[in-house]
Amino acid sequence: MFDLDLRNRLPRCDLDKLTVLNVGVGVGNSGLAMQLPYFKFKRLDCIDVHEPYLNAALSRTWATKDVNFLLADIRDFGTARYDIVLMFDILEHLPKEDAFAVMDKIKCKQFVFIPLEEEFRSNVFGAESQDHLSLWTEEDFKNRGYVTQVLKDFHKVNGKVFSALWAKK
Repeated sequence: MFDLDLRNRLPRCDLDKLTVLNVGVGVGNSGLAMQLPYFKFKRLDCIDVHEPYLNAALSRTWATKDVNFLLADIRDFGTARYDIVLMFDILEHLPKEDAFAVMDKIKCKQFVFIPLEEEFRSNVFGAESQDHLSLWTEEDFKNRGYVTQVLKDFHKVNGKVFSALWAKK
């Protein structure tokens, strides 16, 4: 069984000294995203390219003065000031070349959670930013120096079963 509890995944250190960027906050209701405001980081910034998602996330349990919501695209967003960058279900929404460029520009710790799909699935959310533009393999991450864990048959969507990947660098 895969443990989605971020207390067991993030570095064990003084969290109140860490600046963290959560890329692609979405509506803030994923099992991973909902945990973040409770960690009491020094600073937690959440970015998304779709403003309605930021507004929805802000209205959820995210509503705390310690979390900042910013309308931004990771491809154009500076990451040098952060200790950790989190990308949960994000990279598949970028062309692979863009995603590789994002991964390469981030010099701090990175944590990635991504579906390992064999084919593109349809966008049921409506927002263009939700289109899947790239397919990924574990090797894509291992070849770039990430430590990986495959979550076999983690996702079940529209009758299809596929794995997911946890990667850190």
